[in-house]
Amino acid sequence: MIPSITRYASTRDLLASAQQQARHRPGHPRVRIVAAWRPVAELPRPGSAGLDALAADLDADLIRLRPERERRPGRERDVWHCTLRAHPDSPPLTDARWAEAARRVLAATGVAPGGDAPSCRWIALRVDSHEVRIVAPLARPDGRPPNLERDLSRAMAVCQLLDIESRRLAAASAAPRTGSVRSALAPTPETACAPPARRSR
Repeated sequence: MIPSITRYASTRDLLASAQQQARHRPGHPRVRIVAAWRPVAELPRPGSAGLDALAADLDADLIRLRPERERRPGRERDVWHCTLRAHPDSPPLTDARWAEAARRVLAATGVAPGGDAPSCRWIALRVDSHEVRIVAPLARPDGRPPNLERDLSRAMAVCQLLDIESRRLAAASAAPRTGSVRSALAPTPETACAPPARRSR
């Protein structure tokens, strides 16, 4: 898994870009939210009809704390964007596994530290079977800036660890289960005490 981190000025443009990207992928996958700072079911859908509402929900703290940014569109690059890509030849990850990866990257980079309630709002959008985009306006509700020092290095470390874990899981699932074979061949108490069978001449 490879992370790529950039900064943007518009949350809505990022959401629209994810939609446009999906339209050019084979099979036209449906962009969907796999994780967010609050329950996914409570959020507007990321489709074109709900794009403005979803962007406004994500930007709520940003606009409240920095109302001047709306008068200078495109000047403030305070929307954090991280793309997570799995190798094209690797098995597709489940939504749950992508959600876990997004949360661990957000915690490690300081955007949404684990157990830290006043963190930035964020969503993880699944663009296709091998890619997820994380969008997070950089505004905490308490007004303190998130600590993003070495965010790319930290994201890369998390992705390397996730790859190691995935390989271990794949190896464990592919390993032969010798325990059941041995138990089938092992003598039972009845057969262990029985006299050997006579050969017929």
